[in-house]
Amino acid sequence: MKYQFKADEDNITLSYKDKSFTFKTNVKLISEMQGLIMKSRIKMIQDLSKEGQSVRDLIKETKKDGKTYTDNSNKVELERIYQEQVTMDFYNNKCEEIFGMDLASLMIDIGLQTEEEGTKFSTDFVSYLSGNIPR
Repeated sequence: MKYQFKADEDNITLSYKDKSFTFKTNVKLISEMQGLIMKSRIKMIQDLSKEGQSVRDLIKETKKDGKTYTDNSNKVELERIYQEQVTMDFYNNKCEEIFGMDLASLMIDIGLQTEEEGTKFSTDFVSYLSGNIPR
């Protein structure tokens, strides 16, 4: 195994190669993680407002045969893009704080080479960071 997370009552330790980093999860951190979706929506609304648009501008309504059809696909896609970006920024910042490097640099430092390894590490990291520690 290229890396290992260990948890005791208060600390989580990531070990790989000859390196070891210890960090803590706490209520504030978990609250921040839970607020990422709201934060991304607020950022999207602010950015749209700067462009003179609103969320309603992303929704297409068409009338056909006396019925109104609503297409939210543009809104849903833009929300997804903002959520990905805000979430990635959050985890990159946490990696900088804890490990002194962003997430991609950390994965390279560990020696993760495939997308599958990177996805597994990201999932493990998020789980330990959020306090969902496998027992």
